[in-house]
Amino acid sequence: MTEELNFSIPDTTQGEGKSRSKLLPLLMTAVLIAVLTNIGIGLVREYNKERKSPSVVLPSEQQKKLALKLEKQGLNTASAIAWKDYLANTALGPEDAARIWYRIGKLYQDEDQYAMALDSFYRSEGFSQPKDITAEVARHIQECLESIGKLAALRYDLTDRVGMNTESADGESDKAGNELVAEIGPYKIMKSDLDRIIEQRIDQQLSQFASYLPENQIRQKKEEFLKQYSTNKQRQIFLNQYLMEEVLYRKARESRLADESGVKAALKSMERSLLASKLMEKELADAIKITPSDLETYYEAHKQEYVQAERAKISHILVSNSEKARDVRTKLDSGMDFTGLTAELSQDDATRKNGGALTEWINKNETGDLPGMGKPRNGEVNIFSTPEGQVVDKNVETDKGIHIIKVLKREPERQKTFDEVKNDVYVALRSHKEREVQQQLFTELKEQYDVVMHHSAFREKSE
Repeated sequence: MTEELNFSIPDTTQGEGKSRSKLLPLLMTAVLIAVLTNIGIGLVREYNKERKSPSVVLPSEQQKKLALKLEKQGLNTASAIAWKDYLANTALGPEDAARIWYRIGKLYQDEDQYAMALDSFYRSEGFSQPKDITAEVARHIQECLESIGKLAALRYDLTDRVGMNTESADGESDKAGNELVAEIGPYKIMKSDLDRIIEQRIDQQLSQFASYLPENQIRQKKEEFLKQYSTNKQRQIFLNQYLMEEVLYRKARESRLADESGVKAALKSMERSLLASKLMEKELADAIKITPSDLETYYEAHKQEYVQAERAKISHILVSNSEKARDVRTKLDSGMDFTGLTAELSQDDATRKNGGALTEWINKNETGDLPGMGKPRNGEVNIFSTPEGQVVDKNVETDKGIHIIKVLKREPERQKTFDEVKNDVYVALRSHKEREVQQQLFTELKEQYDVVMHHSAFREKSE
């Protein structure tokens, strides 16, 4: 066995000398600590001296030149930081400070850092409101609020800015949205709180469609939902539901319902599912950025998937049996008008009054049910070998009865334009990217958490 190293000082004294020798290791340790402490203090002093030295902090004018240079090179975030350093080390008047904070806000906005941009614009307004930039600051604030989907905040910001506020008795500004709408004991709900809660609920509902709709359509849907709550009646209904939910929640908490085993297990399961879903949403949001050029590139590479098949629009006369069908054809052959016969003889109440016209197009080689008619029993329908304005030579039999069909309009096969299918392209491209991100993430997490799935355990055992 290897002997332990011994750092103690050998005892060379006798009697009283022994007690003195026992103090030596402690004294040496104390001296060593003191030396290291002095060295550390010296290093800290040198570091602090270096930080305060003119070589680290640029002179004010040089700092301004740096900010302008970075801005000119399009390094917006770095330029914004440089401008902040300039502000921190330069004595400026309120108007000059307001203009620079406005400049910083625009730099952040150009980088889509809307929260930082709003912070800068509000700081600009806090210092001063020079006439030449006041309207521009307001416009940029509204653009940022709209970009991050804070539509309720945007509405109140607009209300405040167009002078729709009044002064309260104590001289304080009665800001839009500060009207009290409900109370739960000491907890007060203002009109702005209600709008924020409504907007949060809408955002939660729309988050499930993030994979299927572009951002502009998500915003459009959100605006449509918000309009549903634009009336006092709808807002009052929502508030009543929210208050009921809130008091039920409070009662459940007071009753310690969350401590019951069944409820606790359900909450744990919901938490697990919610957190997993939110993590996946975050990973997808961070990893997937689809630009208009991405959509066009994907469209060009998958054009064959966006072809409109040959199609036709038709009208029909529905009768119940072959004898009535022959009677219709006899009258058509004698020159009677198809539309007139439809109104007289067709048993399809939905189309009889409009000449039997079906609203949906019928695509060539379409299998299954024909829109508005049902599934043909007698094989292929000769719609696409019949010229426009002519009656198909063979009747079509479905579960609804027998159809005599007239071709109203035909369109040849064609390539759909990018603008026609842009939303479909977005869904397809995002789905493709999501699969890639999910597969990569799952691979990384399985490796990180040492996941092993034993597939052999699921094999059917042979007899």
